[in-house]
Amino acid sequence: MMSSGPLDPTDVTLFSSYPEPIIVPLDFVEKQTKAARDDLGIDESGMYIMSKALEEFMRQIMRESTQNGTYELDYDSLAKYFSNSEFKALEEFFPERVKYGDVMDEMHMNGQSSSS
Repeated sequence: MMSSGPLDPTDVTLFSSYPEPIIVPLDFVEKQTKAARDDLGIDESGMYIMSKALEEFMRQIMRESTQNGTYELDYDSLAKYFSNSEFKALEEFFPERVKYGDVMDEMHMNGQSSSS
């Protein structure tokens, strides 16, 4: 079963085996959420749901930052996507690149204007 949309509750019943493929391994999600899992009492079904949510998040980023595969995925496309998307909070992890010369010019201009 490939993820093509929201998880249908009938796809997974409690204590059943999970539909394949699981793209993001459950042990990875478990390691990343250990503290929250202990505090919130998240069971294995919850871990599966989190894995599928992470998978869909990654798919959305890939689709939208490459315009459905029209462009190659690179840092600049990710930075542009995050700066213009509903995930703007992640922009600090992918700031848009700035040329060294532009930074130096800005520093020089700010230095001159403050000394005038």
